[in-house]
Amino acid sequence: MTNTEHETMMRQALALAETADREGDMGVGALIVRDGRIVGRGRNRIHTGNPLVHAETDAIADAVKALGTDDLSGSTLYTTMEPCPMCAGALLNAKVGHWVLGGRFKAVGRSFGRYSVETFAEFVDADIRITTGILQEECQTLRGRYFARR
Repeated sequence: MTNTEHETMMRQALALAETADREGDMGVGALIVRDGRIVGRGRNRIHTGNPLVHAETDAIADAVKALGTDDLSGSTLYTTMEPCPMCAGALLNAKVGHWVLGGRFKAVGRSFGRYSVETFAEFVDADIRITTGILQEECQTLRGRYFARR
């Protein structure tokens, strides 16, 4: 896919992140795309009382339901923020092989130490294709609203 195509998908993930932000959650949105078609949509919904409902896990659950399988091989994740370790593990278990990221943890002043999806992939010896920097500023600005409110 071209950067323009990545940006088109990331804008749709940003719309989901805007919804999460309006609901008072951290503004993160995610899509699972297979064969050019969106098969899963998700947003942070931690405010519902379930700390496991991050944008990526929400999108995985939606894709699994839509496709009727937990094997998401050949799919691409679009997420407005770098997946946390929990979500990265879920993405590996679902076999999502290409991750397209908007924002990064270190760039917003909050970090998990030396964690990045690249260090995670190296640690678990995973073969993941990672594309970064797609609408990075917009994604990080939206996520930053959450911390500004706190």
